[in-house]
Amino acid sequence: MSQSAVCFSLMALCVKYASDSVSPFQIVFFRSFFGMLLVLPVILRKKLSLWGEERLKLTARGVSGFGALILHFYTITKLELGMAIMLNYTAPIFTVVFSVFFLKERPSISLCFLILLSFAGVVLLNTGPGMAWDPAVWLALLSSVFAAFAYLSIRTIRHRESPYTVVFYFTMISTVGSLFFLKDWKWPDLGTWGLIAGVVIFSFYGQVWMTTALRRAPAYLVTPFSYLHPVLSFGYGWLLWGDAITWTIAAGIFLIVGSGSLISYFETRRREKLPASLSHCSPFTFSD
Repeated sequence: MSQSAVCFSLMALCVKYASDSVSPFQIVFFRSFFGMLLVLPVILRKKLSLWGEERLKLTARGVSGFGALILHFYTITKLELGMAIMLNYTAPIFTVVFSVFFLKERPSISLCFLILLSFAGVVLLNTGPGMAWDPAVWLALLSSVFAAFAYLSIRTIRHRESPYTVVFYFTMISTVGSLFFLKDWKWPDLGTWGLIAGVVIFSFYGQVWMTTALRRAPAYLVTPFSYLHPVLSFGYGWLLWGDAITWTIAAGIFLIVGSGSLISYFETRRREKLPASLSHCSPFTFSD
């Protein structure tokens, strides 16, 4: 998960620079299309199933992943880098909220408190000068909603499908979906092609390592390491663009990272206490 976080932070950095020359929707297309070309030879070489067995869940994961990706890339171009990444990492909040609506579960008082802390962190992130709850902030939060569904899907198919099959569905659906958003096509110059190559390579390995981590270890163990991604992104923004990191922003980061990690911990522990017949029954459980 740490390797995945580093790769995703470098991917976001490439997206930020590449968006100066081409639209974020073109970047999504290139990232998805070339990512699909990268994963196909791996699937063939390892003699894995291309279409898998849980096709409905794989498709749902691909669609939700595409929604998260296209909104995420768009908001990276509109917000400060660290801010866009951090808002995308509110997915654990929505995971617990979804369990209330889809599973009719009653979260504990401690989980409700952690959810409120996470939202307080989001508010603190957006109290800085010039933020004023930019519309891109809401799109970034919507991206985390789609990401939550994508993570849920990964957990439910972890023992039945190869991570490469999961990545294939995601890249294929994202390639087709991004075509509907392409209007003013612009061919990248040589430097932009290099950045796009970085987006493709870093996102490919970030996706594979993230999927592998979630399949092989409890979510509470690996989730905290994923927060290395937004921390690095805030560092990039501070070093390269002079983005300010105020005390309120630092407090917001602390609340989101801390509460997100604890939510993952408590939810995973709760699932482990369930009988074996129930611990894997839900298609909407993040940490089963």
